[in-house]
Amino acid sequence: MVLIVVTFILFLILGMPIAFTMGFPTLLYILLYRPEWLAIVPNRIFTGMDVFVFLAIPFFIMAGEIMSEAKIADRIVRFVDSAVGHVRGGLAQVNVFDSMFFAGISGAALADIAALGSIVIPAMEKDGYPKKFSAALTAVTSIQGPIIPPSIIIVIYASIMGSSVGGLFAAGFIPGILLGLSDCVIVAVQSKRRRFPKRETPFSFKDLFVSLAKGLPALLLPAIILGGILGGIFTPTEAGAVAVFYGLILGFFFLRELDLPAFIRILKSTIIKTCTLFLIVAFATIFSWVLAMENIPQLIGQYVFGWTDNKYLILFTMNIIFLFMGTWLETTAALILMGPVFAPALLNLGIHPLHLGMVMIVNLTIGLITPPFGVCLFAVSSLSGCKVEDVSREALPFILVNVGVLFLITYFPPVVLFIPKLIGLL
Repeated sequence: MVLIVVTFILFLILGMPIAFTMGFPTLLYILLYRPEWLAIVPNRIFTGMDVFVFLAIPFFIMAGEIMSEAKIADRIVRFVDSAVGHVRGGLAQVNVFDSMFFAGISGAALADIAALGSIVIPAMEKDGYPKKFSAALTAVTSIQGPIIPPSIIIVIYASIMGSSVGGLFAAGFIPGILLGLSDCVIVAVQSKRRRFPKRETPFSFKDLFVSLAKGLPALLLPAIILGGILGGIFTPTEAGAVAVFYGLILGFFFLRELDLPAFIRILKSTIIKTCTLFLIVAFATIFSWVLAMENIPQLIGQYVFGWTDNKYLILFTMNIIFLFMGTWLETTAALILMGPVFAPALLNLGIHPLHLGMVMIVNLTIGLITPPFGVCLFAVSSLSGCKVEDVSREALPFILVNVGVLFLITYFPPVVLFIPKLIGLL
């Protein structure tokens, strides 16, 4: 196993794609030490990807691409700006609320950055905000995408851990909103301290209703997806198909922003992102299978859990380990690798599966904005032209508050379980 660890770390340092960082050390280990397992590898790869609920992933990815190409984000930005843009630091608050709304469509942080970053960052810079602050805020607010449903990572977690997708979707509402509101508080404090711009145009109900009418078709999509899943009308996979169909109708016939070249770009981007994600799932499955065959999860579990049976201390330890893992390992891979290590022991201690799942997901999602390897930090750095270290410095207060929200939901399960219990999913 030393070979896997050393090769894994070496590939990470060299910046290899995460799928190959997990896949090559695993295959090398099998070739050198367990060649008899080679015949099983193709079956394990296929089994790891052959999960019915995974069909929802390309649909949700495609729905996000459609909303981006159809310029749905522009309408969401205008609506939110008419509602909160008049306060000091209003455009920064718009950035936060835009991400909360778009999270109910895209289900992924990078999709949020791609759709909103190219609109909000230049607008904030033009309005007088420091570019590095605008970029950092866009990165930080994007992590609501994987938490507020629908969420691609929730679908993956539910499939590998045997949890309810609908229950986890319901459990993600309050944590995602809390992250957004905590970002609003930081923005308000920084706006006052740093004298961020304030729009001179006063609040207008007329502008609000006009922008709401124009943005309503886009805002209905999350309600259709979530209402259908939580109401038992359709499965997550069917919900993804409905989202794609609705988005295409909206883009081609109502908004008239889509055409054949745009549709081809949507298909191309969806295929690339889906294949990339499934490649990670495939190699992460092999990686975790080899670790399981060598009893590594059990050894880690015995070491971590051997010194105490206090679930609160164990949850604290898990959070620290996951926060560290999230700084350098892709979220999907980290979840597939570490979820089976911690879940059995914590479930035996009485932690509710929905609560545990949401703690893990929020934890690893924070890793997307945590230096030194936060994926979203690099994404906004590329988009804005700012240095990663400057973006990271501006993001630090938001990261600290988000970690506070993480520990809040860790030690107060009702925060997570309230909505699932309210709608009868517990």
